[in-house]
Amino acid sequence: MRGRCRAFCLLFLLAALVPRSWAHPDLLLQIDALTHELEQQPDNVSLLLQRGELQRRHADWAAARADFQRVRNLQPHNRTVDWFEGRLEVESGDAARGRVLLNRFLHGNPDHTIALQNRAQANLLLKQPVLAAKDYQRVIDLSEHPSPALFTEWALALVAAGDGYMSAAMASVRQGLQHFPQELALTGLGVDVSLAVGDSGSVQDLLSRLPHALLDLPQWQNRRALLACELGGKNEARLGFGNTGDKHSQPVPGYLSGAWLAKLIAEPLPENCQAAARAMLNVRLAQ
Repeated sequence: MRGRCRAFCLLFLLAALVPRSWAHPDLLLQIDALTHELEQQPDNVSLLLQRGELQRRHADWAAARADFQRVRNLQPHNRTVDWFEGRLEVESGDAARGRVLLNRFLHGNPDHTIALQNRAQANLLLKQPVLAAKDYQRVIDLSEHPSPALFTEWALALVAAGDGYMSAAMASVRQGLQHFPQELALTGLGVDVSLAVGDSGSVQDLLSRLPHALLDLPQWQNRRALLACELGGKNEARLGFGNTGDKHSQPVPGYLSGAWLAKLIAEPLPENCQAAARAMLNVRLAQ
């Protein structure tokens, strides 16, 4: 009982002393347990990879790198460590090195869906969204039950690729909605993409699928006002923009900033509304 009390006291002290922004007491306890095991088995590659992965999740990059380097010293031809370290480098800010390592791992493991997603993240950080989109599409093709988030990431990568890929982005949204017809995040993204390119027909189609009560929420009122604006309904658009105030200190997907609302109320012109929709998409891309 006394030993258990010490453990809980230690956990409490860790939670109190470590800043909440990066405190992971459960990870620390797991790392500590693996460290004790490694004291008995210092050359156990599996334990080193496990501890290095926990260090990565804890954002202790130096400790994670040390464990992965130890694996390389013990097994120079171990390719699994390329994935572990590649993911670490992407998350810690060296996307270029991370992609090199992930490429090396994926060369021998081309169907590894998590590594493909890690590489997609690296490609986005390296401003190569078309390559990221290909990775996300590959993950979806390989997945028996792809998540809605995968379709969203695929579409957003295509949006980031520029105007020439907006049609492809919309096609990926529609493919996702075939799997998840009630998925609001995908529906909202599809509406925003369609508004940004002036495709009012697609906007009307997507909005018609939503419950009427949902359309009264501010983010959907914004979109309905943008649609009215693009269709030339200035008075309806002004009324819609006037009913949705900017209540967010930070940009939020689906919401127009106070500056955009003021501009659109003053000048509810189709070109301004398309530009506002593009600004909403940029908020998504920045997150």
